[in-house]
Amino acid sequence: MIIPARIKRIPSKILSYRSFSVSVILVGMIIGFWAITPEHKFISSPVIDIFLTVSPMITIVTIAMALLLISGEFDLSVGSIYALASAIVAILYTNHGVNPVIAVIIALTLAGVLGGFINGIVVTKLRISSLIATLATMWIYRGATLLITEEGREIPYYPGKMFPTFEKFFCGKILGGLPVQFLWLIVIAILLWILLEHTKFGNWIFATGSNKESARMMGINTDRVKIICFILVGFLAAFAGIIQTTRIHIAAPWTAQTMNLEAIAGAVVGGTLLTGGVGSILGAVLGAFSLRVLSLGLVMMGLSPYVYMVATGVLLILAVAFNELVRRWMSHR
Repeated sequence: MIIPARIKRIPSKILSYRSFSVSVILVGMIIGFWAITPEHKFISSPVIDIFLTVSPMITIVTIAMALLLISGEFDLSVGSIYALASAIVAILYTNHGVNPVIAVIIALTLAGVLGGFINGIVVTKLRISSLIATLATMWIYRGATLLITEEGREIPYYPGKMFPTFEKFFCGKILGGLPVQFLWLIVIAILLWILLEHTKFGNWIFATGSNKESARMMGINTDRVKIICFILVGFLAAFAGIIQTTRIHIAAPWTAQTMNLEAIAGAVVGGTLLTGGVGSILGAVLGAFSLRVLSLGLVMMGLSPYVYMVATGVLLILAVAFNELVRRWMSHR
């Protein structure tokens, strides 16, 4: 029997997608945790509801981080921006009675847009590496959060008492129980996917991350591309922080201290290269989901939270190694 050439190319085409390896890992973890958790409760309505409720925030930050990584930079300050936006919105509403919509706009502007813009300017105009620049702003933004919250005091935030529709807009339930924040994740992921894969700016992002000098010779303003990517990361980190604060009704200044590393890890597990020029929104989503599935599975097994740190490191190594093996196999075909 003669197999058409296009049929023969299907396995190679599947393997060529950088999100293939993380898809295999994610499905493998789901099946594995289903098999070993008591009464196979890992795939059950309560667990799925928890996943849909808690995964959107880190996933939103991860896909934004992937966009920035593809451009050739990364941001260590996302956790601090996340906490700063939470603190600003809670202080404005709880302590000063500002309308929650206005408070959100101010928080997104000051913490998200301005924070991301400062990161971009420092990296592109002062020619400081994003590692050093965002390490510095990570401390600056976290310090600002602690200062405005009176040295780390948690701020209650209950906008739903007077503005129930506002709260439901961020973290309510729709379509028979789907958390609104998961819908936000879907919308943001689709918009960033369109931006990256189907616009001229997306091509500029890939070109900037692949070879900045070549991109400049093509007439691309690489500094502007990177600044916009930094702003997008800051804005979405702030937005995710506001969703979380609205959901748990408190702004905790010390929250999200490892979010920067989790976001980078999720993007890399999803096939994004730290060197820039390679990555996808779908891969980043699957990478972030993998980390959340891993966390939920370990909790259901009754293991220490510290095991999650070890397991995340192992997962990161396995995912990168898998991607490298696939790349080598494809290059020798």
